[in-house]
Amino acid sequence: MVAASSDPATLDRWAARRETGEPLAWIVGATSFCGRRIAIDPGVYVPRPQTEELARRAAARLPEHGRALDLCTGAGAIAVHLAASVPTATVVGTDLDERAARCARANGGAVLVGDLDGALRPEATFDVITAVAPYVPTAAIALLPSDVQAHEPRTALDGGRDGLEVVRRIVAVAGRRLTPGGHLLLEVGAGHDELLAGPLAEAGFDLVTPWEDDDGDLRGIEAART
Repeated sequence: MVAASSDPATLDRWAARRETGEPLAWIVGATSFCGRRIAIDPGVYVPRPQTEELARRAAARLPEHGRALDLCTGAGAIAVHLAASVPTATVVGTDLDERAARCARANGGAVLVGDLDGALRPEATFDVITAVAPYVPTAAIALLPSDVQAHEPRTALDGGRDGLEVVRRIVAVAGRRLTPGGHLLLEVGAGHDELLAGPLAEAGFDLVTPWEDDDGDLRGIEAART
């Protein structure tokens, strides 16, 4: 449950901050994700409810005593869910942002600071790799809600010209790091399944399953190799 306050002065300060568009999770210090309280420090990307489906799918793919890697872990919400769902598994997250890494560690995650898998041992492999990388095309940043543009970290949103600059690199990482039969789960946007078909095939993924949200919009991709 997200923190609350009954102190009128605190509530007034919170209301004033919210009126500027500051994310509620920054103001109260937490959000809810898959039924768990996730602490959120100011400046750290706030995990979205639509990402819960990715976390649940990944948990279902993670075997007992397996290994999972959560790239661009942010506050560590997915990693926390994986570790809680499969307590015997080893779950590690990575993020470029030291501030996000500190937040994820406060949430109980094992987090390395570095560019994707750059901080990992060369021989490390995983049964499941997840990522909510920046995937908004640069030109579409201007179409996001004004409070998101004003407050949330652009590095967590801007995915380059077509939104997939970081995601393509993650596909390549997964091609090297996944064990035989392992699964890659990515959050993506409209049309990205078609744009990623080539990179996924080049990385050896021959089982690719997109999923949609309740509105019929593409929300994610699960990929595996036979």
